[in-house]
Amino acid sequence: MSFLFPKANPDGAWNFFDGALKTWAVQSDENSFTSRQIFKHSNPHTGMGRKSTATPPYHWHIYQTERFDVQSGVLCYDLDGKEGKLVAGESVTIPPHHYHTFWLDTESGVDLDVHITVSGGPNAGYLSSCVMQNRTPSPFQMLAFLDHADVVLVDFPLWTGRLANIVLGRWVGRGLGSYQVEYKEFSEKSD
Repeated sequence: MSFLFPKANPDGAWNFFDGALKTWAVQSDENSFTSRQIFKHSNPHTGMGRKSTATPPYHWHIYQTERFDVQSGVLCYDLDGKEGKLVAGESVTIPPHHYHTFWLDTESGVDLDVHITVSGGPNAGYLSSCVMQNRTPSPFQMLAFLDHADVVLVDFPLWTGRLANIVLGRWVGRGLGSYQVEYKEFSEKSD
């Protein structure tokens, strides 16, 4: 359960999966957020390729653009059903409405260090919000976070993923369940 309850390092990194994935905030402004993420190649949570626990689900963004800049290692990705690889110094930009996911290349035998920049929409961090609640979120809360961040899971057929976000996340989760989607503790505007 360490992916839901990460621990901070003295170097400012958040550790997920017992240190298999480390994340740092690099820069943030009104329009974008950049994080540095290091995936360990020798850990089952991050080093099992696309089947790794830390691999994001296949998804798309309504408004956000994501840019992946590889610092070291090899990043594999699936963009609209086409797989590709990036090495240090290379990048890929994923515009809104394009299905995608990414993972560490297991054949490289080295850790992946990547900067991920999200721009063009709300930059809500649902795992961070789960941490602040110190509990596992309900599916309704998770869908509320995804709805708020304009992220839609592809595993739902056609546009029913978006419909699930709205009905189950927004109406049931936020409306009936009163789940929050932002927390003062994570706002740069908080005092």
